[in-house]
Amino acid sequence: MTTRLPLAQRRAQLVATSLGIATTDGIGAVTVRRVADEAGVALGVVHYCFDDKDALLAALAERIVSDLAEAGAEELGAFEAVDLPSALRGALAGLWASITATRDAQLLTYEITTQSLRQPSLRAVADRQYVVSQAAAEALLALAAEACGAQWAAPLSELGAEALAFVDGVTLRWLVDGDSAGALARLSRFADYLGTQAVPA
Repeated sequence: MTTRLPLAQRRAQLVATSLGIATTDGIGAVTVRRVADEAGVALGVVHYCFDDKDALLAALAERIVSDLAEAGAEELGAFEAVDLPSALRGALAGLWASITATRDAQLLTYEITTQSLRQPSLRAVADRQYVVSQAAAEALLALAAEACGAQWAAPLSELGAEALAFVDGVTLRWLVDGDSAGALARLSRFADYLGTQAVPA
């Protein structure tokens, strides 16, 4: 018999189950029926929590992005009264530590994106993935500026897009060449660049 759980808790359980399946067997292996079987719930429970597989994949992508954003924010919170580039380097170092510790999950984000772009019915999943990622990047940049008594001279939306594109590119290259030291050095230089885009508040 399936134990009753609050909706948010059940959704989190199903997303975690989906992440385990996708990490082991790839995104194509994530089906509503398999998620139900491995989570030990009735098929209708999955359909109750998610409208369809697309919604489940979107939640999976959002979970990965949220975990990374939290890692960056936690690292940033360890800094007090420092200059903005140093704070950003710390945040990106925390973010990178989380990325390298979850290689398979990072690979999944690219799988989700490419599969969504190849199938028109899944396009909304890719769009949602980048909406969430953009919001996380902007939130992290806003938090960094506030913590250091600075304000961004350029629109936060543009800086967030730049940061997201840069981290995406660095991560994809690392997935190919495995050069974590080189990736971290590039992120550090990017943090210095971002520091030039702010002025004292």
